[in-house]
Amino acid sequence: MAETFVLVHGAWHGAWCWAAVINQLAVLGDRAYAVDLPGHGMSQVDRATVTLDSYVNSVAEFIERHDLKNVVLAGHSLGGLTIPGVAVKIPKRIKRVVWVTALVALDGQPLTNPANSPLAALAESRPDRSIPIEAMGEAFIKGLTSDMSPPLIEYVMSALCPQPVAPMITPVAMKAYFDTGIPSSYLVCEDDLTPVADSPNWHPYFSSRLKNPTLKFVKSGHEVMFTHPVECAQALHELAIGK
Repeated sequence: MAETFVLVHGAWHGAWCWAAVINQLAVLGDRAYAVDLPGHGMSQVDRATVTLDSYVNSVAEFIERHDLKNVVLAGHSLGGLTIPGVAVKIPKRIKRVVWVTALVALDGQPLTNPANSPLAALAESRPDRSIPIEAMGEAFIKGLTSDMSPPLIEYVMSALCPQPVAPMITPVAMKAYFDTGIPSSYLVCEDDLTPVADSPNWHPYFSSRLKNPTLKFVKSGHEVMFTHPVECAQALHELAIGK
């Protein structure tokens, strides 16, 4: 039986980043969709107006508009802040939620406290209230692209857009997500060297915040959709079928 996936991109990215994974899921007999969050990719929404709620609503509305059911909802990186809200909004349509080397918030807390964040201050100084990828610094970009070839780095970096700040400073209602009882999974990228939240590792730093998640491991850096799309798709497929 074919599985149905909805794939949510992370910060600075767009639906375009999932193209190779979507192709590989099709090879496995599944159907997959990727959504441009507001202010990303082909979306023309003013980044200054983007909120975490607008992220959540855009994905939930996409699923409802296409009448998708038994959806495996997967979010990469910052997409981990969006996917629990989607599950809470339309729980009957969601089969499983998968964090793909993604952020898992603590209940009622934002990713970044705007009161002491220089990145939030930078975004507030810009007309579109966003953070350009260059502002993250050399160590972050080096970690993000650690297992990419130079041509791939050039392609990905040229395609990234500024990241709206509001979703990063908005509290996330994780308790409401856990109350749905929807199964959770975490796709661990074993070579993810991207520095985040004062931790050298995304797993178990973030994965341990989920309740009894199933885990899959891929030998990859953070941008697994580009560097290991076959392995990424296989892991998502196996999580969907409970393997």
